[in-house]
Amino acid sequence: MAVTQNTYTGNGSTTNYSITFEYLEETDIKVTLNGTLTTAYTLANATTISFTTAPAVGVAIRIYRDTDVDSLQSTFFAGSAIRAQDLNDNFTQSNYSVQEIKDRFLDRTGGTLTGALDAGGFKITNVGTPTNNADASTKAYVDSTIGTAGGYAAAAASSASAAATSASNASTSATNSATSASASATSAAAALASQTAAAASQSAAASSASTASTQASNASTSASNASTSATNASNSATSAASSAASALAAFDSFDDRYLGAKATDPTVDNDGDPLNAGDLYYNTTLSVMKVYTGSAWVIAYVPGDAASISFAPYSTIASNNVQGAIQELTDEKLNLTGGTITGDVTLDNQSDLRFGEATGHGGNWVAFQAPTTIASNVTWTLPATDASVSGYALKSDGAGVLSWGLAGGALGGGTDQVFYENDSVITQNYTIGTNKNALTAGPVTINSGVTVVVPSGSAWSIV
Repeated sequence: MAVTQNTYTGNGSTTNYSITFEYLEETDIKVTLNGTLTTAYTLANATTISFTTAPAVGVAIRIYRDTDVDSLQSTFFAGSAIRAQDLNDNFTQSNYSVQEIKDRFLDRTGGTLTGALDAGGFKITNVGTPTNNADASTKAYVDSTIGTAGGYAAAAASSASAAATSASNASTSATNSATSASASATSAAAALASQTAAAASQSAAASSASTASTQASNASTSASNASTSATNASNSATSAASSAASALAAFDSFDDRYLGAKATDPTVDNDGDPLNAGDLYYNTTLSVMKVYTGSAWVIAYVPGDAASISFAPYSTIASNNVQGAIQELTDEKLNLTGGTITGDVTLDNQSDLRFGEATGHGGNWVAFQAPTTIASNVTWTLPATDASVSGYALKSDGAGVLSWGLAGGALGGGTDQVFYENDSVITQNYTIGTNKNALTAGPVTINSGVTVVVPSGSAWSIV
């Protein structure tokens, strides 16, 4: 049997007494001295009670556990993580309460009370006929005992009356004896005998009356003791019933929240009542814990490591588990604080490739952006080195290969900048910039249908 209490006897000097049972909260520990609760103590440590003053010699000390079941140790909410410790605390709370009830209840098939029993004004019925001095007495037994005592008293009164009659007769005989000496002697002897008998009857009556009084007193004491025992028994039964009801209420509340192990999602709780948000159960088919959101059952957690959790391949991620997908993302990610891109980067929907100014200068930037429409994919290949001469610009060979040079013409040998080349045929419409002058080396041919526009304030010279 689980230990739920410790008992000791005070010696007038010892203040520290051991606690050998387990408990959840310090407030669950209770202490009584001669049956009365006391708070004149502290916890010297987790297993020792220290009284402020040492209990006196012979004082009955009881240290016991009374687990609080008014509220659960832990409460679970929909979507929250569930710790094994929280579940264990709730189970331990219920287990401790049941242990305390089992340790302190009175078995209907028989048992021994270790404290006073208060019936609270209610009756204890169907009590057997007492056979020992310490047995509880029934009303019928007490009534019969008091009735016998009354018979003894009546007999004593009758004997006393007979003695009085005998005494009167003796007196009469004594008077008559004066008339006749001979007869008086005989009468005197008879009177003496009658008087002696009367005295004996009177003594017997007094003894019977005393016996009747003693028995009546004993019967009254037995009745009082029986009433006290009945009261104490009723109080203990009420306390036991209250503790049992509290324990059952706590267990029922837990049973309505954690529905146990089931193969499929339940539609009602274990009492057949509607489900509540936050209800839990263990799905034996999937080997997972599930929680009810108020409208559906969802998995509260997935056992195992990330490599055991499935993942649907997506885009460039080919792994079929979470661990592999994370590793692929780690291998392919672009470190925003620096790193190397090992594959193509696409900015969709004319998104900018921006270059911000130095920190602390307003946060402005310059950017490259694609045109609204593109007839086909174009790739420009940059030159392998920087320009060898200042003032060069990037120019394309028409096939996407860029090189350094003067825009629109040749340079000459070495670093000479002496030539400017332009096409001799204009094949596309062109408008010279406003207030700009343009120079073309001729001759030049403008194809049919092609227009060159020279705005007001601008000039085009052909040499």
